[in-house]
Amino acid sequence: MIRHHLGASSPRSPQWFDAAHQADILAAFDSHLAAGLYDRSHSGPRPERVRELGQLAAASALPARAALLRWGALPPVVRSQLLIGWYGSQRSSSAA
Repeated sequence: MIRHHLGASSPRSPQWFDAAHQADILAAFDSHLAAGLYDRSHSGPRPERVRELGQLAAASALPARAALLRWGALPPVVRSQLLIGWYGSQRSSSAA
């Protein structure tokens, strides 16, 4: 099955076909690896899963698929930081 609308699910999701988003995801993934995968937080993927997704991404000929795979390997806090960097924080606009 081929899915054509990878980034269309949410206005605050990564734009998988955007080169800048792909570069940001790759940089975040590389930083995550450089920090070490010694322990697993309860909310993040297991170290072996991070490595597996990284290997699949590196082998992929499709940049959007590689970005999606690396995104899946990132801890939620890193994903959140990327989304805030791309789209800003909704909390700041709703605070009174």
